[in-house]
Amino acid sequence: MKKFKVGIIGVGVIGRKHINVFSASKESEVVAIADINPKTLKTVSKEYGVDKAFLDYHDLLELTDIDGVIVCTPPFVHAKITCDAATYGKHVLCEKPMAMNYEEAEKMVKACDEAKVKLGICSARDRFIPSVKLAKQYIDEGEIGRIYYYRATTLRRRGRPGIDILKESKWFLDSSKAGGGALIDIGCYDIDVALYLLGDVHPASVSSMTFRGIEPPIKLSTIYDVEEHSSVLVRFKEGVTAMFETAWASNIGPHTETLIFGSAGGLKLDPFTYYTEEDGIGVSKMLHIEKPHDIWSQLVTDFITACREDRDPKTSGREGLKIMQIIDAAYQSARSGREVNI
Repeated sequence: MKKFKVGIIGVGVIGRKHINVFSASKESEVVAIADINPKTLKTVSKEYGVDKAFLDYHDLLELTDIDGVIVCTPPFVHAKITCDAATYGKHVLCEKPMAMNYEEAEKMVKACDEAKVKLGICSARDRFIPSVKLAKQYIDEGEIGRIYYYRATTLRRRGRPGIDILKESKWFLDSSKAGGGALIDIGCYDIDVALYLLGDVHPASVSSMTFRGIEPPIKLSTIYDVEEHSSVLVRFKEGVTAMFETAWASNIGPHTETLIFGSAGGLKLDPFTYYTEEDGIGVSKMLHIEKPHDIWSQLVTDFITACREDRDPKTSGREGLKIMQIIDAAYQSARSGREVNI
């Protein structure tokens, strides 16, 4: 079968990861890259042997042999690049977060729909984690009954991009470039998994709080106006309630936990535990699950297959739109100090 040829737009840390994964796949080939930083572009072009390297991504989009593009830039240009790629008839796999806000995300979906190209969002990565796959199986087979509450917690002790990690990437700290902080950056993963496991649910209202101010105070010469912590309560029209607790920095943890409460049983994802009753006695069954090791390659394979078979990728643009809807409402709620109806 002919290889699926891609261009990578933005070749920083995440862009290089995509080059590695798409190059390693037997189904795809990286034929071009683009980046606004000439030094980075030259270095990556030489390191990976990609001769077609452009400072202007439009030059990449004009290549007729490219089937799809991977958008790995900071979020404030995701929408523009995705919409432009769609007009050139290119399928798009966009890094998370999908966009700066719901309005931008909606434009991306519309552009790709009108061009009849596929749009996949990289927050789908966590859907390929073995424990998530198994949880989906338990839920679909009715093992835990009707889900009424979902709680996902991801707390870093110190993991602020631009400060504690990825120190050169100060744009993470600037809301005009990143859209927000911990919630939009890593909370999008937890929301994505929740929507996958809960099925066809629709958010009705959101109540949230955000915080920035972990001590000691950070002295920066750049803008730092995004949250370090968020707690988001989402009520869905189907009667399910979900809580998402997310922190780049906290004086707790690090701690990651996902709990799913059902009428007939419950699940914890790590370590994978099934809570149920047998003969009127509560039992907890812990299963050994392999650690995720190839979720990136599965993401790539799923995207390529979706484009070839004319189906939605694991996290489609429309599902990404629902994630952005929740995040937008959460930031609005935090600003206003009240619950926001969707």
